[in-house]
Amino acid sequence: RDEDTLARPWAIPGTAGLEHRIGGLEKAEGHGNISYDPANHDYMVRIRQAKIERIADSLPPLEVDDPSGEAKVLVIGWGSTYGPIGAACRRVRRAGYNVAQVHLRHLNPFPKDLGDILKRYDRVLVPEMNLGQLSKLLRAEYLVDAIGYNHVYGLPLKAAELAEAVGQLVGEAEGKDVDLGEHGLNPPSDHEEVPSR
Repeated sequence: RDEDTLARPWAIPGTAGLEHRIGGLEKAEGHGNISYDPANHDYMVRIRQAKIERIADSLPPLEVDDPSGEAKVLVIGWGSTYGPIGAACRRVRRAGYNVAQVHLRHLNPFPKDLGDILKRYDRVLVPEMNLGQLSKLLRAEYLVDAIGYNHVYGLPLKAAELAEAVGQLVGEAEGKDVDLGEHGLNPPSDHEEVPSR
């Protein structure tokens, strides 16, 4: 195995002496024969996990958008939440408050610096268009009190509504009232009503 990646050398099909074996059955360490041995299974499961974890060595550091460097709230997202999170954070900043943002492109494994980034902030908000899968992963992996902002209406997140949620969290973290004014919720003609349940 490669010491850095734990990957085995690839046997090119047809190479003499390197019989190409196709199949999903687990192989024994060292020789590649099918194995049902419990100790080998334990070892192979741990090797596969270690291989995945080592992918993080090749991931670039995360870019945290925290212009003032004084934010107490971090908004973290992934996938299609990028646009609404960025717009919401800009609204909060235009209203005069500090908020940081980071967007994940890799979820398994997480980037190596994610834990240190999360520790820098008093509150972590996780907007998702699901029931909070990323929040659960962050809580489990980093023991951070990730606060979910979950929408499963089948509609995109609205930046103005998200900005209000971010503003409320900033107020709680800084112990003051936050009023986003014109940077918060727009008049009804500018956004859709939340669907009734």
